[in-house]
Amino acid sequence: MVHIDHEKCVRCGSCANACPVGAISMEQVQTPRGMDVSSYSGVWVIMENDENSELPKRVSYELLSKARTLADQMGEDVWAVDLCVGADGQVFDMLEHIGVDHLLLLEHRAFKQYSTELFADKITELIEKYRPSIVLFPGTENGRDLAPRISARLKVGLTADCTGLEVNAAKELVQIRPAYGGNIIASIVTPNHRPQMASVRPNVFRIVKCGEKKTLDILRPEIEVDTTSLKIRRVGFTAKKTVYKDIEEASFVLIGGYGVGKEGVKLMRELAEKLGAAVGVTRKVVDEGWAPIELQIGQTGKTIAPDICICFGVSGSLQHTIGIKQAKRIIAVNHDPTAQIFSMSDVAILGDCRQILGHLMKRTGAVGMF
Repeated sequence: MVHIDHEKCVRCGSCANACPVGAISMEQVQTPRGMDVSSYSGVWVIMENDENSELPKRVSYELLSKARTLADQMGEDVWAVDLCVGADGQVFDMLEHIGVDHLLLLEHRAFKQYSTELFADKITELIEKYRPSIVLFPGTENGRDLAPRISARLKVGLTADCTGLEVNAAKELVQIRPAYGGNIIASIVTPNHRPQMASVRPNVFRIVKCGEKKTLDILRPEIEVDTTSLKIRRVGFTAKKTVYKDIEEASFVLIGGYGVGKEGVKLMRELAEKLGAAVGVTRKVVDEGWAPIELQIGQTGKTIAPDICICFGVSGSLQHTIGIKQAKRIIAVNHDPTAQIFSMSDVAILGDCRQILGHLMKRTGAVGMF
């Protein structure tokens, strides 16, 4: 007798395929009536702007560069979607150099501050009108709030925090991300629904300019913005005080792992201040309470792409190295010759990381705790 726990079943079909007598069957999900995937075209990137400068964040250009590659493989156009107070020639010029074909520009003073309701409403309307085949979101705080709301309204799936995007032979988007704590890498496709939606964290892709500058087609669709109906309004904002530099934007980062110890993390902070570097840590350091969560790098933290990254006492688990693989140069300090971090390092230093930190502090003209 076959018994299936339907509450725990994820409908992967493995049991039906493995049953030697064919006693298990699973109903195949059919394409919804009226869903013609061939009628969808275009690779969209939902841009995100900095509230202070009102200019697009770097991650927007990173995604547009990747979108250009995907669109070329699919024979489709790249669309940038920008909800902002106003765009200028500097933005247009950058989009042209990256290879963007079309810019959907929605300008209104209400777009200066991110609003879940307002942004979700307007972007959903645009997707329903223009029918893109792919929509990419920045995996930022705002993007993680916005993307699932839009996917729920459109009744399509969403793959969050992708570490890679490819196009298969059927010209479907292959959304690649770690699963089960980084123990496996999942490749997800959406053959029967459109648009295909994914979010990608900052610093996963590099900004690549095209050899030939594109001519940007700017569309300014007419929209109605009614802020009086919004259920939530921001009445004030106080920035969190922090002594740490932004690790996602830093070109030089020092990273402390569990092996550096609590006192070593403190010393690393002092050294970073002397060198003008940012400080990052592994999840274990955050779990121990030695550093705040905003410094965490890895699968459950932030992704960085500095010019130089020095790792002190970092073991090199996949969950962490996912966050540093875009660094141009990695220097690792560890007393364990079998540490996994050495396999991806440009320079490997075998030794006590706390002693080496102490020597570095002296070389920079400051006497630390060692």
